[in-house]
Amino acid sequence: MATVPANLDVWVLAGQSNMEGVGELHLALPQHPRVWLFTSAGQWEVAQEPLHWLWEAYTPVNRRFRRDGLAEEQRGKSDAEWAAQERAERRFGAGLGLPFGIAMADALDSPVGLIAAAHGGTSLEQWSPALKAQGGDSLYGAMLDRLARAGGRVRGVLWYQGESDAFPGVAESYAERFVAWVHALRADLGIPDLPVATVQIGRETLPNFTEWDAIRLAQETVPRLIDRVTVTSAIDLGLVDAIHINTVGLIRLGRRMARQLLALEGVGVSTGPEVVRVTGHTDSQGRSVARVVCRGVTGGWQPADNLAALTITGPHGEPTPDNHVFTAYPDPNDPTTIIVCLNLPARPGDRLWYGRGQLTYANVTDAADMPLCAFAREFSLEN
Repeated sequence: MATVPANLDVWVLAGQSNMEGVGELHLALPQHPRVWLFTSAGQWEVAQEPLHWLWEAYTPVNRRFRRDGLAEEQRGKSDAEWAAQERAERRFGAGLGLPFGIAMADALDSPVGLIAAAHGGTSLEQWSPALKAQGGDSLYGAMLDRLARAGGRVRGVLWYQGESDAFPGVAESYAERFVAWVHALRADLGIPDLPVATVQIGRETLPNFTEWDAIRLAQETVPRLIDRVTVTSAIDLGLVDAIHINTVGLIRLGRRMARQLLALEGVGVSTGPEVVRVTGHTDSQGRSVARVVCRGVTGGWQPADNLAALTITGPHGEPTPDNHVFTAYPDPNDPTTIIVCLNLPARPGDRLWYGRGQLTYANVTDAADMPLCAFAREFSLEN
């Protein structure tokens, strides 16, 4: 057996199912000799997909949550029997962790350790730091326990969660609650500047898409509320089912998060595109033209024309049936800016959105494959 490197730099994989990994295993990346995993069972080994085996977890919370999801007729099987069946039958479970680890190991020319701490279907409330005294019987306590047992130097956290908070009365407070979560984790680890890379949740086919929009908008604001937290998006990536990112998309996503965290470490120039402002003017035909001014764009926007998923609404998200976006494209004079053309003048308070709605087709990335995050901004009308 290979020897675990001493003083390994470790990164935590936390959140729900899209972090746990649900991609097709036959498309997963192979092992990399410098990417290590602290497994669900609590042992170091060279990382191999899938990274999470929750029926084998030494932390009781993971097995309890798995058992809570079983139908009554399935509960006669022991945890060990379920673990054996999963080993024999599993066909899905590829995630973003291994692609992230490979990108980091190659960029830094050093070994990387991953901590498998995610659990599908979990809410931010279930990850509450207030439950840490429960140790391995809570998700937060289990994560801290894994870090303590794994050893090494904690370098940062990768967080993909939010789908289980996309409900009325919950989604609206997500940004505030997540910022508090980061502060608590930094305090508990004694690392006040701990880097945290987050993901803006992807597309879906579910009826509660309005709350999914609300979660995305909350997640887009988080880096402006707290230092050394980044956000990238999954909204342009393909799906393996109604809400889960496929393997090809998760590979891209892991590499995106590596680019962001490397940039925070001073390796690389940008954590990705960020909207600075949206301005508007009226053209010679009386139509509104918006300029989406961004920073952090590498090499200009892709594709070169027909940027999709940009829409116009009223101040409160209400439809504007007579006014719509008929084209959007990179500004030929400034490739970091997007030109958006409406068929009518915008009204005061109207908002420009990117990535709004159910199963929206979003395709805007920069030349480094870093995406435009879903956003909503009020027009700043210049005339």
